[in-house]
Amino acid sequence: MLEAAKEIARSDGLGALSFGRVARQLGTNDRTVVYYFPSKAELIGAVLVSLGEDLQDLLAEAFGEEPLPPSDLGRRAWKVLARDETQPIFALFFEILGQAAVGASPFVDLAPLLVNDWLRWLEPRIAIADSDRRHCAALALLAQIDGLLLLRTAAGSDAAHDAAGVLGFC
Repeated sequence: MLEAAKEIARSDGLGALSFGRVARQLGTNDRTVVYYFPSKAELIGAVLVSLGEDLQDLLAEAFGEEPLPPSDLGRRAWKVLARDETQPIFALFFEILGQAAVGASPFVDLAPLLVNDWLRWLEPRIAIADSDRRHCAALALLAQIDGLLLLRTAAGSDAAHDAAGVLGFC
């Protein structure tokens, strides 16, 4: 069920995600989907968590086992994330953030959870001893990467690549 929901979200966006659409894709009825995902917020949240875990697996492989300076993590992340196949995933994350910015439910509640989950995942990978500085570095790195990905979406891969070069990511 989750894979079908992820496929719908990647192809048509979160706005197209519904119990009925997931059920039709699977050849079942929407009550079956509701049994596993009692609300649309839970369905969207499960899709986002799963897509985030997919990205985190890719990044964990690129980052390696040892904590690294933020600039090294940025370079390694950009090599993984600046690919055409990751673009549909980021379109979904930007959809959530855009909907949250205008106060739309359930996105206004999901967006902060999403950001905090990424920060919790990223912080231990940053080689800074002081926890406050490490947290700030994680925030800055997340902002840089998300900004580059947003630029890639809005202005194209060449513009994002140029900006990534100025940041030392390539």
